[in-house]
Amino acid sequence: MKCDTYSIRNGYDKKKCLIHARCCQAPGIMVATAQYLNVDGCDLFSGLLMSISKDEGKTWSEFEFQNGLSPIEQGDITTVGCDATPMYHRKTDKILLLGHTAEYKKGQLHPTGKRRNTFYSVYDKEKNEFSKMKFIQMPEGYERCGNGSGQSVELENGEILIPVYYKKDDEPNMYVMVLRCLFDGCDVQILEMGKPLTMHIKRGIGEPSLIYHQGTYYMTLRNDECGLVARSEDGMNYTDLQHWKWEDGSLLQNYNTQQHWMKLGEELYLVYTRRGADNDHVFRHRAPLFAARVENMCLVRESEFIVVKERGARLGNFGVTHLKDGRAMVMAAEWMQPKGCEAYGSDNSIFVSVIEK
Repeated sequence: MKCDTYSIRNGYDKKKCLIHARCCQAPGIMVATAQYLNVDGCDLFSGLLMSISKDEGKTWSEFEFQNGLSPIEQGDITTVGCDATPMYHRKTDKILLLGHTAEYKKGQLHPTGKRRNTFYSVYDKEKNEFSKMKFIQMPEGYERCGNGSGQSVELENGEILIPVYYKKDDEPNMYVMVLRCLFDGCDVQILEMGKPLTMHIKRGIGEPSLIYHQGTYYMTLRNDECGLVARSEDGMNYTDLQHWKWEDGSLLQNYNTQQHWMKLGEELYLVYTRRGADNDHVFRHRAPLFAARVENMCLVRESEFIVVKERGARLGNFGVTHLKDGRAMVMAAEWMQPKGCEAYGSDNSIFVSVIEK
């Protein structure tokens, strides 16, 4: 396994840090998005920024704020798009940015949690910018539903399977489902809603990511206590929900953190964080980033390798890009909370790891 890791920016002023760095590859260009976090708050985000690369990720432009992705002010409530992931949509030859929203009440240093929507935006090649945020229109009763930090799947006919997680007002646990959507290059419209999936453990499940591999759809999920995996034959209805384990049946020890899928040639990998890596000083053990091969919904221990090393800061909110030649790229930003994590060497670097077998 070859893993070439390098930093594309760094610098930390102890007031804010760039996070949620993720990218995608389209013909002739790579586009990345990120946003600033106010380190005095909890999930206190800015609007979104964009960077581009025209040499397949070797060099990148400065991250610049996107006017269309700025916070929306309505009375004493500010709505911010966050947890975004760009994807290249082959049928329309467009880059589609998917994420969800957080709401803040004036003066508060954390989201209200009362409302969440899935937002989307389309990259304009001619203007070199993202369009104004639009929102997927959900039925009544889904006011707290969003696609945060998720990997979506484009079907052969151009439809998109978008995973979302949501919470009902009268229940403590979160649910997950898949939306089958039409994207015409401008707007996203729901065609079908999949069967809800949950687990009755603390807070339920969230932050789902999808992959299609050798005739089966797989979903990886976050829970406070463990990472989870499920599978589906049609991409909409998922079964066999279970803990992520090694092939010997022992638990992975991933918890309260997202995981994402990575394909290398014909093989499927999971990228994740876990306990037990001399990383007790890292918040929720969210660094280093590991990857291991997936077989029969389990991980092969001997295949595990480090994708991005830890330097005290968490790396858990990362993204995976599948490159055109069978390689993969992982982009991860050092999240500079809690304060003091820079004592181990972190400086809000954004790392890119290019991986090939």
